[in-house]
Amino acid sequence: MAVITIFQRLTLGAFASIIMMWTSAFQPVMAQQSATSQTGGSLTTRAVIQGSGLPVPRFVSLKSAKVNMRVGPGREYPLDWVYVRSGLPVKVIAEFDVWRKIIDHEGSTGWVHGQLVTLKRHAIITEAFVKLRRKPSAEAEAVAIAEKDVVMEIQFCEKEWCKLASADVKGWALRASFWGMLEGEALN
Repeated sequence: MAVITIFQRLTLGAFASIIMMWTSAFQPVMAQQSATSQTGGSLTTRAVIQGSGLPVPRFVSLKSAKVNMRVGPGREYPLDWVYVRSGLPVKVIAEFDVWRKIIDHEGSTGWVHGQLVTLKRHAIITEAFVKLRRKPSAEAEAVAIAEKDVVMEIQFCEKEWCKLASADVKGWALRASFWGMLEGEALN
């Protein structure tokens, strides 16, 4: 019984210290999530705190063949995921200083350093296979077939069709067949 009482006292005393340390450790994330502004009578959450000045959300691609995704915006936060695929498209959904909060095509979310992403646009095929067409039309001749999870550069988009390219082939694919473009986004 005496051991439990001592343990309870230590736990209660340590609990306040742990909460204070936790609060300061997560302060950048909490500040980013709770930063609000009064706009037209409604509260809106700010997705950018001292960021790049580029629009959010936006698509980017992983620059390196090894990119660490962290649970928070800083090297002191633990790793959540390690990407090993250069060119993989990801969506930037928030910014904090030099850190970008991203989401990938499978729904994984976390923070990467801004130097590890590029504005070069890529797509990842999301259907079992996609016929790449010579022209932006379903009736056009197929020049190649891209399988699911193939990553290709997005060169140009025209309404519902985008021209995709790899080292070996170029062709047109429907936007609905890949992930890497915002809805209604134009890419020239």
